[in-house]
Amino acid sequence: MHGKRPVLRFVLLFALFMLVFHLVCTSAFMTELVFPAYLRFNARVSGSILGLFEDQVAVAGQSIHGRYALTIERGCDAIEPSALFLSGVLAFPSTLVRKLPGMLIGTVCLMVLNMVRIISLFYIGVYWPSAFEVAHVSVWQALFIFSAIVFWVLWAVWSIREVQPVPHAAPEQR
Repeated sequence: MHGKRPVLRFVLLFALFMLVFHLVCTSAFMTELVFPAYLRFNARVSGSILGLFEDQVAVAGQSIHGRYALTIERGCDAIEPSALFLSGVLAFPSTLVRKLPGMLIGTVCLMVLNMVRIISLFYIGVYWPSAFEVAHVSVWQALFIFSAIVFWVLWAVWSIREVQPVPHAAPEQR
């Protein structure tokens, strides 16, 4: 039983962090202020990137308009995959010195991946509109969950890697 305790501890902590995430996300502050602002930010950034390739792209609130129109809704924002990743990092037995850069880099990577997702969905809507729903719901959601898990595994492997001391250069001899 002793050998299973770290796994049980990880699972319980992971579940606790996910529960806290969901409780926080359902608060009025998050649903009425934070998420709408974050969704508008996603639309603005994605629209700006699309504007580099498209002549007539406009952003209004959470919506991007051009040759195809899409609205960034709650759930299309990389928040849940980020929570999955962050909960895994926080629950894992590692030092804060290892957790902080992992949390920052992993979350930024998931947010950048979300921008790629939004832009790809725009172009799928332009060139293959019949595939939009499948790409949006089935492909990208599965890819996001998979990416969060892969990022966590990569971080965990890095986190448990032993830090090798930097060899000191020998003083020059004359």
